[in-house]
Amino acid sequence: MKNSLNIMLLYGGISAEREISIITAKAISESLNNIGHNVIEIDAGINLAVDLNKYKPDLVFNGLHGTWGEDGEVQKIIERFKIPYTHSGVEASQIAMDKIKSAEIFNKNNFFHPKTYLIKINEINKQNFFEYPFVLKPRSEGSSVGVGIIRSKSDRENYIQENMFRKEILIQQFIKGPEINVAIFGNNKTGSLEIDPKNEFYDYESKYFDKGQTKHIIPPRLNVDQIKEVEKLALNAHHLIGCKGISRIEFILDSTSKQFYILELNTQPGMTPTSLVPEIAKYHGVNFDDLIKWMIEDAK
Repeated sequence: MKNSLNIMLLYGGISAEREISIITAKAISESLNNIGHNVIEIDAGINLAVDLNKYKPDLVFNGLHGTWGEDGEVQKIIERFKIPYTHSGVEASQIAMDKIKSAEIFNKNNFFHPKTYLIKINEINKQNFFEYPFVLKPRSEGSSVGVGIIRSKSDRENYIQENMFRKEILIQQFIKGPEINVAIFGNNKTGSLEIDPKNEFYDYESKYFDKGQTKHIIPPRLNVDQIKEVEKLALNAHHLIGCKGISRIEFILDSTSKQFYILELNTQPGMTPTSLVPEIAKYHGVNFDDLIKWMIEDAK
């Protein structure tokens, strides 16, 4: 390929994370221009195939988040045109986005994972799966959209009322302890940080709109062996799911057992000013433009 590429940057989309994708894309677009590429910005909707056929880009940079952009559907469309694209492929994207499918794989491969059940949302009150607190979350969303820690009957009732449109929901064991996020770059590079959120957990607001009140602690407040352990676990998960490019894997270090519990794997990590993967990369000497360059080379 020539040095200067015509790169189609997908942003926006139709998911609950549209707002974050727009913010992500601004940073990516600026970087792509900085390093000398021609950027074609596309608000990726159901007419994506028309846009791909019209512009015939050299490469697609996927700046989408959530359903449609992160669950394999957009990847299927791009692959029909045989155009290289950033991030993971169809199957890995589908598995990582589906928290039940990924949990089954993690459990079968001896990862510690919170006990998780898929139920209809109107059945939450019918059975006592866990004592308080427990977690309710959507089966297929990212950025902690729709995640709630349920500590009381009123919490439960409020969550049900606000999420009836989801029809089915995951009910999950609550694991208490510090949250560790690991960034994966390609086949073997890792880095990690600890989250100290301003809210009860690292929720949507904390990830994107807390204006620095959430603390990102690099390196995590772990001993050397623990850091090696959690980063090895993350790399194993990345390969197990079949991921490509960058990913971010979330863990909780159980305060009681001192075991790392894997929560989920994100194939389209945020690239906003407060996002974790760029911050981890910077800590390890890779600035944002160099990270974008690497992602383009990895996608070719």
